[in-house]
Order: sequence, then structure tokens, then C-alpha cells
Amino acid sequence: MGALNSKNDGNKALLLCKERMRYIKQAVDLRYALSAAQLSYTQSLRNVGAALREFAEAEISVDPSQSNFELEQALSHSSYASPSPSLKVITWKRTISSRSSSSRNPITSASKDDGPESGNDFVEEFSMISGSHSSTLDRLYAWERKLYDELKASESIRKAYDQKCNQLRHQFAKGVNPRVIDKTRATVKDLHSRVRVMIQAVDSISRRIEKLRDEELQPQLAELVQGLIRMWKAILECHQAQHLAISSAYLAKNLAATSRNGDSYKQADINLQNEIECFRSSFVTWIDTHRSYSESLNGWLQKCILQPQERLRGRKVPFSPRRALAPPIFVLCRDWLAGIQRLPVEEVCDSLKKLITILSELLEEHRKDEKQEDRSEQGNDQNKEVYPCKSLVRLQESMTSTFECLVKFSEESVKVYEGVKQENQNARDAYLTSDWFRL
Repeated sequence: MGALNSKNDGNKALLLCKERMRYIKQAVDLRYALSAAQLSYTQSLRNVGAALREFAEAEISVDPSQSNFELEQALSHSSYASPSPSLKVITWKRTISSRSSSSRNPITSASKDDGPESGNDFVEEFSMISGSHSSTLDRLYAWERKLYDELKASESIRKAYDQKCNQLRHQFAKGVNPRVIDKTRATVKDLHSRVRVMIQAVDSISRRIEKLRDEELQPQLAELVQGLIRMWKAILECHQAQHLAISSAYLAKNLAATSRNGDSYKQADINLQNEIECFRSSFVTWIDTHRSYSESLNGWLQKCILQPQERLRGRKVPFSPRRALAPPIFVLCRDWLAGIQRLPVEEVCDSLKKLITILSELLEEHRKDEKQEDRSEQGNDQNKEVYPCKSLVRLQESMTSTFECLVKFSEESVKVYEGVKQENQNARDAYLTSDWFRL
């Protein structure tokens, strides 16, 4: 029975180590995927701004009697807010920020120097005060592999030890020659010593993993959360400016309303549709990757501890890191994952899809108008349709709704990460003052 229990315990330990190794490997892979997804998101966000401006300029056909100053003033107030201080494009490198040099919109156009090379910050190692996040994850994975290999190699020793223990008991029961018993006993002692060495090695590796987890990974995640707070505040400021500009005056009233410039308008409409679809796709990918990354870290942490089997009125109670006064990284990762799952992602995606549909309908209406104009008498200005029309009003309403959703999402993101930051600090203070930590 003892040998059977030992075998079952060994299998459980190996399975647990294998699961831990799988989770941390996922985190290593997702760390790079998350970095690339964030780069794609910020680039698509900037491209949407540029496409919006191109669309606004193609939408407004200027009366020749108007001055350049009037056109410039109209465009400035029609679709974009006046410049606030340059928006910092938050990257994974903490000490470097890429500034947009746009003179109109802090997000619509990047400076000439801000080319493809700006993405290097996203794929290089984090430059953080608390050390390299990438290096920490790699070392955690290496130690998890070593722990798994150590346990796997120890199974033969455990098996031999169990067999010799059973043999020694049988020899005592049968009363065999004392010399034979002494020889078996010596073998058992030797195997027992090797088992103890193995246990010490496993314990040493486990402590190294815990030290990396609490002294390096936890501060890095706390710093990452702080960086996400700054990033979402910057994005919130941008979306608020866009929402205000779009909702206040989509088309300037002092411009002569005339027909749209056919080819340039159609191309601007198509470009805007493509950029919004690209933005929606990169947004979904970024959030999904972010959620998966948080899930992998949280899953790994749950396998790092022997969770107490708490019961309340006959039913099992889920493990609570706060109630158990676990290290603060457990609270941080659990709150982080829960916060991401609460974000209104579907609302943003639905709004973007609706905007793409309206743009497509607007393009189709424009094509029909062109066909009607071809059939009508040439040069008769009185027969031309006057804009803005109902479809443009619908477009303005849809854009306003879309940016309203983006503002709401950004606000919720700021609240989530500020809450994670505060709860992490509370958990850290409680853990440092607990009797468990003093031991």
C-alpha cells in the first residue's frame, strides 16, 4: 500500500510539474505575441486617424471663391481637435517614448522619423527598472524544466527504494539470515540517502523559482501595470478629443456644399473602411492575446501552491489569495485577469462593424449618384445634389457612437489597471506584515 501511494504521489508531482512548465512556456511565447499585438494596435490606431483625415478632406469639395484660410479653418474644426501636447506612444521599453509630430491631431499622423523602425521597442527586451521581463520568464521556464527533469530522474530511485523496503519487511517476517537482512538494510539506507538528496535538490529548485517569482516577476508585473495605466490615459485623452471633434461639427457650415470629388472620395472611403477593419482586427487580437497572457500567468501561479481545501457548510470554497495571505503576485494576476474579462470588448467591435457597414453603404450611394449625374444634363449646377445628406448624418452619428465606445473602453481600462495597482499594493502590505512572512 505504501509503495502504491508513493507511486501515485510521484505521478501527481510529475503531472503538476508538466502543467507548470506548459503554463510558463505559454507565457514566454505570449509575451512576444503580446508585444507584436500592441505594436500592431498602436500602428492601426494611427493609421485610422490618417484615413479619417483623408476622408474628411475628400468629403469637402471647396467653392473656388473661398480662401485657403477658410478651408484650413474648416478642416481644422470639422473632424479633428486642435493639438494638445504630443501624445506619447507607449511602448514596451519604459524609458523611450515615440512622439507624434502631427500639427493637427495627436494620433492621426506620425512624424517622418517614426517609421517601421519604431517597432523595435516592442520586440526587444523590456527596459524596466525592475529588470528584464523577458529574461525572467526565460529563466523561470528553464528552472521549471530542471525541476521536471529532476523529479522524472528521481522516479527510478523512488521505485528501487520502495522495492527494497518491501524486500526488507518480507525478510524480517520470514526470519532470513541476519547477514542478508543487514545487506538489504544497507541498500535501503543508501537509497534513502539518495532520496533525501533528491528532495533537497527539488526543494532548492523550488525556492529558486519562488525567489524569481516574488523578487523579479512580481515587481516587473507591477511596473507593467503602471505602464498600462499611463498608456490607457494617453489613449483616453486622444479618443476624447476625437469624440468631441466628430460630435461637435462633422462638416463646416461655412463651406459651399457641392458634389464630392468622385475618384478621391471613393478611394478615401475604401481606405477608411480597410483601416477601420484592420483596427478592429488588431484590437481584438491585442485584447485576446492580453487575456491569454494573463491566463497563462494566473494558471501557472495556481499550480505553484498547494491550495488549502477550505469548506463552508459542506461545500468546497475556491482558493482566495487574499484570504490565504498569499504573495501579492497571486492577487495581482487574479485581479488583472478578472479586469480584462470585464472590459466591454464586444461593444467596441460591434460599433466598428456598424461604422464599416455605413461607410460601405455611403460608397454605394455615391456610385449611384454618379450614374444619375451621367444621365442628367451636363453643366446644370442646379440639378446637383446638395450635401451633407441623410447618409452623412448617419455616418456622423455612427462615428460619434464609435468614439464614444472607445472612450468608454479606455476609461474602463484605466479603472481596471488602477484597481489592480491599488489591490496589489494592499496585498503587498498585508503580506509583509503577516506572521507567515515573518517566519
